Amino acid sequence: MSNSPFPTLCEQLAFVTARIAHRTLPNVVLDEIKLCFLDFLAATLAASPGQFVTIAAEIFGSGPARLLYKSEPISTAGAAYIHGFLSTVEDIDDAHSLASGMHLSATVFPVALALAQSRELPMSRVLRGAVAGYEIAGRLARSMDSGLRKRGFHSTGAIGPFAACATAGAIFDLTPKQQANAYGIAASGAGGLFAFLPSGASSRHSHAANACVTGLMAAVAAKCGVTGPLTAFEGPDGFIGPYSEDCDRSFIERPPPRDPVDFEVMNAYHKRFSACGHAIPAITLALQIPETTQIDPELIESVRIYGYKASAALTQFPAHSLGVAKFSLPVIFALAVIFGDVSAAEMQMCMIERPDVQALAAKVQVFEDQDCSSRFPAARCGRVEIALKDGKNLSLATDSPIGMPGNRLRFEDISRKFLEVAPAKVGGQNRSDVVDTVRKLKDGPAVFPRFMSRSAG
Repeated sequence: MSNSPFPTLCEQLAFVTARIAHRTLPNVVLDEIKLCFLDFLAATLAASPGQFVTIAAEIFGSGPARLLYKSEPISTAGAAYIHGFLSTVEDIDDAHSLASGMHLSATVFPVALALAQSRELPMSRVLRGAVAGYEIAGRLARSMDSGLRKRGFHSTGAIGPFAACATAGAIFDLTPKQQANAYGIAASGAGGLFAFLPSGASSRHSHAANACVTGLMAAVAAKCGVTGPLTAFEGPDGFIGPYSEDCDRSFIERPPPRDPVDFEVMNAYHKRFSACGHAIPAITLALQIPETTQIDPELIESVRIYGYKASAALTQFPAHSLGVAKFSLPVIFALAVIFGDVSAAEMQMCMIERPDVQALAAKVQVFEDQDCSSRFPAARCGRVEIALKDGKNLSLATDSPIGMPGNRLRFEDISRKFLEVAPAKVGGQNRSDVVDTVRKLKDGPAVFPRFMSRSAG
């Protein structure tokens, strides 16, 4: 039985969105959303656009926004779509630590940035809009996490439209009634199937892209008077039934966040590695090996990796493509042990196909650990057991993988990541100046910096 004062979930979410849109952000939350923004820029600029992106840009047409990777004008919707697509290509974008498969920045910042480029906006509007997007994404993804996965839905595609809708709605300053209608409209555009996983198909990059455009246009439609079903979530033909069946409404019906720890953006995790987020516990353990003992990979007899269910599903080997390799714990663990990192430099087929990587990966077995599964998603734990040819054994475990809220990356860490992957110039500014600009963003009336707008540089 619901204790919410609001008759529908759309109205509850609209109330939360409006409260965030009209409050000053706590300093800790402001610092985190700036870190998230820089991380999004790094993930997007790290990608190499292909023919599809070029054609997509032509189809969307010119407009007041600007493409990050080549500083060309493009429509607002086109910028949202393409940056949403590119931001997940290298698998270094952020995600929610307490909900499987919910890529946050990829469904929030393409919309926020496109709108900021397209019009003169106060920084408060843009930053609070992004925080609202993270908040709605987190509440919905946590409420239906296991159900979505059981039904084959990728949270980025299924929940992402509501994150984008919250971001756009807060920036447009929709009334609560308009915002509730916008969520009802966005529900009809949700999707994103996990069918990509076995083959590593790149269709998954369209999940965030589609979500961004769906959510953006839902907010535009509601602002112009289009209505949506306010029972779009819990109604007899609503989202919850076909997409999840089960829903813990307590996550959705919580009061708007007050203390910094209550904000869902504080549950984001950030990646140092070009791999699936569920591989991070194993990577963390691989990087701990030199701190414990010096091991020659050739002297390893076998490796047994234990993790929660979603992590233990990453068993693909051999990996004949990068799309598969990024979801292969045997390959990922071997790269981490041999090279001491799993960055874009290591996550290449020429490195993966090396005999030493292939030999070590072939020795890796992956198992589900029931204790880890029972603790997920509150903890993304894992352990590894390594047997050596001389009869010795090594066992390591972690409850706080690198980049998770319990082992956070700092702004300086994300700055290094950005400087490593971004081109020398971004929208007319040196990349180091971009870092400094993001660091100095404030929640206030000043206009959001247009260093990536068409008039820049």
